Amino acid sequence: MSHRKCLQMMSIVEEEIQKAQEESEEERHKLCQLLEQLEAEKADETSKLQLAIAARDAALADGQRVRHEICELQQQLESTNAALQDQVPWNDIQLVLDQAHGDMVSTTTRFWNTIDALQNRRLASYLPGSGVNHADWAEQSGPATQDHNGVLTLSESNAPLPSQQEPSATNQFGSLV
Repeated sequence: MSHRKCLQMMSIVEEEIQKAQEESEEERHKLCQLLEQLEAEKADETSKLQLAIAARDAALADGQRVRHEICELQQQLESTNAALQDQVPWNDIQLVLDQAHGDMVSTTTRFWNTIDALQNRRLASYLPGSGVNHADWAEQSGPATQDHNGVLTLSESNAPLPSQQEPSATNQFGSLV
């Protein structure tokens, strides 16, 4: 081989080595860029993971707090139920009170109607023609006069009170009707 041929081959080999080095450099550059991109993505994902872990820890702590509050509320409910066990519900009390009020109003109305009827009977017994035996009205010790309201009054009246006892109206319980 001649020296020239050797030089040519060396030159070709050097060119190929140079090309391989350039390709290798270009490949290294691409890999470096890819590595930087992967590291950026890794940092981003790590940040997201840390946020997710923090959110999970907060949710766990919140869940623990809620469970604790639920336990306290259950204890309060049990204690309240125990305290209210002998209590009567307001609806039951209100029903009884409404019924008692109605009965009371009815009884009061009947009572006053009975009082009015008794007073009317007693007043009617003093009038002539009432069927009560009294001395003549003119023979009373004082004359009968009308007051300014038109009510008949007896001055110095010695008229006897009706001797007959008026029957009192009673209901089934023995009280006035």
